[in-house]
Amino acid sequence: MRPSPPMGTVNPSTESVTRGPTSGIHRAATTPQKPLLASEVLREELAPLQPAGAECRRWLLIVAAALSLLGVGIRFGLGAPALNADNATIGFSAAGALAAIALLPFPYALRAGLSSGLAVTLVALGVRGAGPLAGLDVDGGWLSAVARMVALTAVPAALLLRARYRAYQRARHVLAAALVLSVPFVAQEAWLALDGSAALISRIGSASSVAVVACALFGFMGQGTTGLGNLWAWLVWLVLSAEIGLRQLTPLGDSEAGLLVYPATSVGVLCAAILGSLGLFQLLAAWLGPEARRQSLPSPKAPPKVTEERLNEPVA
Repeated sequence: MRPSPPMGTVNPSTESVTRGPTSGIHRAATTPQKPLLASEVLREELAPLQPAGAECRRWLLIVAAALSLLGVGIRFGLGAPALNADNATIGFSAAGALAAIALLPFPYALRAGLSSGLAVTLVALGVRGAGPLAGLDVDGGWLSAVARMVALTAVPAALLLRARYRAYQRARHVLAAALVLSVPFVAQEAWLALDGSAALISRIGSASSVAVVACALFGFMGQGTTGLGNLWAWLVWLVLSAEIGLRQLTPLGDSEAGLLVYPATSVGVLCAAILGSLGLFQLLAAWLGPEARRQSLPSPKAPPKVTEERLNEPVA
């Protein structure tokens, strides 16, 4: 018969077992997470799938605020004297729609498409003399206004794409296409810059616009640099829009076109240009991003082919 343990002694079978650091629970708690590979970090840096999503939403809100302020100014007499109330209403409506686009949880590509569509609508109304861009058709004609807006939208969008996908060759092709689309605008601005009968301030503004668009050629630099795409995009927006405002300092500014019609139009053009460029940039990123990610990192080298001569080589 097995003797019972002495009094005061704990039975080993009932003694609580203290888990050591090698137990399953501790092992699960101390198991390190899977490290993020350097190749994955590099791939995300060279070819993001949805670049500048949150940043673009913030800029949409800023543009919405600017359109609202411009609408207030139009309501109090800025811009073209006719239909001021209607133009202000269009500005307020566009600002509200833009705020909804920025705040509501739309998918990346859908938000970009809505932004681009709103920008096209504002430009279409502007060349017809309505909305915040009503001064577009004051002088120069609608063809000149459309050429300016194409350059203001396409070139910055291509520069932003080039800056985000610096190792992707097709981003340079997109930039080349944008520069081709801006040729009509560059030609008309160069013609005005060389026109001796034009006002000096207009000639300076036109020459500056041509120079800024030409700076986009830095986007064709090597893949080790962004080509300063963000900087040139901002300069294109600011200079090409400000050139319209400079017309207020010419004899045209003293006409009966309206109170500060050119500066008001300049602000509206800047808003529409930022809105259209960001939307186009994100649409291009949604379309080309997956391909850029596949091509941005070199594929591993294939193993060397084993030929019959190599098989017959003597082993050293």
